[in-house]
Amino acid sequence: MKRASFRKHTKSTVVVAATLLVVAVWTIANMSLHAQMPPRPTDRGTTQPPGGSDPLFAAWKQLPSRQANDTELTFLDDNDIAWAARWRLLESARERLDISYFILSEDIFGTAFLGHLYHKAQQGVEIRVLLDAWGTKMSRDLRGNDYLDTLVNTEKVDVKMFRPMLSRLLDAFLTLDPIAIVASEHDKLLLADGKRGLTGGRSIATEYFADPKLAPEAFRDADVLLTGEQVEKAMVAAFDVQFNSGVAETVTLDVVDIHDSRQDLELTYQAMDAWLHGREIPDAVTKGMEERELPYLAELRKHPNLKGILKRSLPPSLTAPVRLLDSRTRLLEGDDEISNSMIMLARSAQESIFIQTPYLVLPKEAATALTEAAQRGVRITILVNGPTSSKSATSQAVFLEQWPLLLAKAPGLRLFVAAERHSQHAKVITIDGRLTLVGTYNLDPLSMAINSELMVAVWSEAFVDRVLRKPRHMIDQGQPKVVRYRIKRDEQGKPVYDEEGAPVVAYGPLQHSDPSEWPEVERWGYVARSLIALPWIDPMF
Repeated sequence: MKRASFRKHTKSTVVVAATLLVVAVWTIANMSLHAQMPPRPTDRGTTQPPGGSDPLFAAWKQLPSRQANDTELTFLDDNDIAWAARWRLLESARERLDISYFILSEDIFGTAFLGHLYHKAQQGVEIRVLLDAWGTKMSRDLRGNDYLDTLVNTEKVDVKMFRPMLSRLLDAFLTLDPIAIVASEHDKLLLADGKRGLTGGRSIATEYFADPKLAPEAFRDADVLLTGEQVEKAMVAAFDVQFNSGVAETVTLDVVDIHDSRQDLELTYQAMDAWLHGREIPDAVTKGMEERELPYLAELRKHPNLKGILKRSLPPSLTAPVRLLDSRTRLLEGDDEISNSMIMLARSAQESIFIQTPYLVLPKEAATALTEAAQRGVRITILVNGPTSSKSATSQAVFLEQWPLLLAKAPGLRLFVAAERHSQHAKVITIDGRLTLVGTYNLDPLSMAINSELMVAVWSEAFVDRVLRKPRHMIDQGQPKVVRYRIKRDEQGKPVYDEEGAPVVAYGPLQHSDPSEWPEVERWGYVARSLIALPWIDPMF
């Protein structure tokens, strides 16, 4: 009996000790994760408007302190010019390049981009590259990985992967939160010599730079090119925080390359460079690509609009004061400098708010800020993707549940939806015709609460006019490119509700498209309706 009792006691002790060990390891690892994540900004802003005789200007002055006066700005809303601007920026670098992208695809654009980096490294330029493991398709392909290895094996290049997939799975266990799998580096930055920088909605892949007239998969997007010492210092600081965080892991040197990719990168760079300058691609380059069975020459010829594009000038620039809004990747804490600033600015609006966003999934505070603005007479216009143009079935499913309620609560709000195949990917907000925000931030939960994001705030009436030129034209064109969603209203203009208390749709997705065209959205719609019905899920209002 004593022996059995001893064994039982020993077994219990082992179980308790093992449990304590697991808890200790989990706690220490969780604390380590907390220490490795990019730090929160010290000035996170507020959502409350400052008031005064000019509330918007007062709110602008209250934005986080990373400011830059007399910044030269060039707005890029044409895909071909946006690619030319990147190529020129790479060409201009003499000392340093800092690069951060969410998506880098192993296609003609991604490979030529890396080829250009390899070329600059041979010239002695110091290069730092930060790629997100979730978005970067090249990092999931054997040949793409070899291209990254070729860069890493170049002395002047330092490549890091933000939150590799194995780390994400481990973090999900440590935090007991599946969101840890998707929390990403969503900034898009290309900085040259600390003097010029480019940010916006575009990553490096075919859909961002193809001609919408020729390619159904082409996006409609927006970037901004900035020149100025102050703004570049702020953008480099934003890059450094993510690049130097403990969750950005260095892509290690390859001692032996099974496949030597240097020639792949050199040939693809030379082909793209000749094409963009309007020169004939050298026979040696064509022969070399054919011998190595590279697909990129055939891909390049699908973009005749890019041939000679470097002979064209960039759009006219203007000078204006700017602020850089920066939200770090938020895995453990949810404070969001950009969201707080946007809500404060919406509450300061007196005349108009224009929003162009790929996704519209609003949390309660953001939706309330918009509806309060509408109720005090602010004219609100939103341009967003519809079910046939959206690239996110999940967010589109929630949007289709939310939009009638948004129109019911926000009198006078006009909601325009892209009805074509091309995805609207620009992230632009203008307020009162004086303030513009443009960058990487979507109006969806990933941008608002999880991913790192960047927005450039610009105080300039002329810049507002430039930014709104294309979306205004699209709205004026109307169908079949853009449709306006409406709900039914009575003679007094009040919303009409059905027996279940939902606003009655007058014109919506079923009036301009067939659900068979968007089956994934329909499937996710059941999930969205179920989640919204749960008592612990906050509704939009």
